[in-house]
Amino acid sequence: MHRRRDELEARHTEIGDSMQSKTERGCGELWFLRQFNLPMRMSDEEMKIIASVSRMTWRRRGELIFLSGDPSDSIYFLKDGRIKLTGLSEDGHELLLDVIGPGELFGEIGPIHDMPRTTSAETIEDSLLGEICENDFETLLATYPKMSLHVLKRVGLRLKKVEARLLSFIAKDVFTRVEEALIDLLDIESTTKSNPPFSIGLTQQDLANMIGASRQETSRALRQLENSGALQLKYRRIIITAPHKLHWEQISVKSERGRAKCA
Repeated sequence: MHRRRDELEARHTEIGDSMQSKTERGCGELWFLRQFNLPMRMSDEEMKIIASVSRMTWRRRGELIFLSGDPSDSIYFLKDGRIKLTGLSEDGHELLLDVIGPGELFGEIGPIHDMPRTTSAETIEDSLLGEICENDFETLLATYPKMSLHVLKRVGLRLKKVEARLLSFIAKDVFTRVEEALIDLLDIESTTKSNPPFSIGLTQQDLANMIGASRQETSRALRQLENSGALQLKYRRIIITAPHKLHWEQISVKSERGRAKCA
């Protein structure tokens, strides 16, 4: 491992020697990493070492980054845009497992466990992301233990989200699942924008795949929310115009159900 770290540092030295001819690329990557939610304070020299093993790329909407079954030879972190992680059910239907927003890491599970990809990743907007190969990623985790802890915490949070969604499938009706999914997606949108309207680049089918419901059931719930003024349905997009009405609508629907039971 020390040998690998020495190799990384030597690589950084080589890059430093030719920095004058690569100013635009080097400055861009260093700026990019500073925008990412790195787990601890890092010096410029440490940041440059990470930048030296990172590759920045723009991906267009609808582009596949990796597929289930592919070798897990890289991890990714997102600076701008949105990524959806999907899997397939036993009957071949797509399941939307998570939506990745700016500042998030993804594709890390396979390299950590040394196994092929178990999910697919696709851009749902034009996206700017960084890529680090598996060997360099392992060296970074060994060199910076706090980064290892940070990655483990993120993996744990993602697993908790999946667990909560599975419980929601069992215990909650479609309307509530739609509303809760939209509230979760708003958390992602709020990282780049503070005031409504918020544009969520998912189709109604995507949302149905996310909550484990049919498109027809999901569409009915969305129309009800649209009629309440909480959102607008557009082509391949859901516009949240009044986020507070999502919570209000949930309370209102629960109250109506309670009165119906009493009757």
